[in-house]
Amino acid sequence: MNERKENVKQLIERFLEGETTNAEEQQLYDYFSGSVPKSLRKYQPMFRWYAEGMPERATTRRLWPRWVAAASVALLIGAGLAYYGHRQREAEMALYEGSYIIRDGQKITDLKTIMPELRNTLDKARQMSRRIDCRLNGEKPVTNDLPII
Repeated sequence: MNERKENVKQLIERFLEGETTNAEEQQLYDYFSGSVPKSLRKYQPMFRWYAEGMPERATTRRLWPRWVAAASVALLIGAGLAYYGHRQREAEMALYEGSYIIRDGQKITDLKTIMPELRNTLDKARQMSRRIDCRLNGEKPVTNDLPII
């Protein structure tokens, strides 16, 4: 038994070096298809895989649908968020329908053009409101960058 085991170990070494003949490889496949000593069991899955013709791993095939499903979910979430953002912008635009600004003597009513200025004006109004509240409560305002009108 020990002699056969040593012979198999030598064949394994030669196999791993790529020096075995087809007949010797078939001997290894046959040997590892049955019961083997505990010290050689670590090689058994590898030689069985070779003996079966090196089939593609099943896990690789199973992962593909999961990747496709994950990508689809991510795409749907992204599309949903984009749609939600678009609806939010439309709702904001509807709030300011009819607004305009006068720039260089010209009346501008295009909301996409005037929205930055409208937002800036709203921010300044909020800052002024906070400063007025602070002064009414006897507190010192945090910033003094805007004069109170």
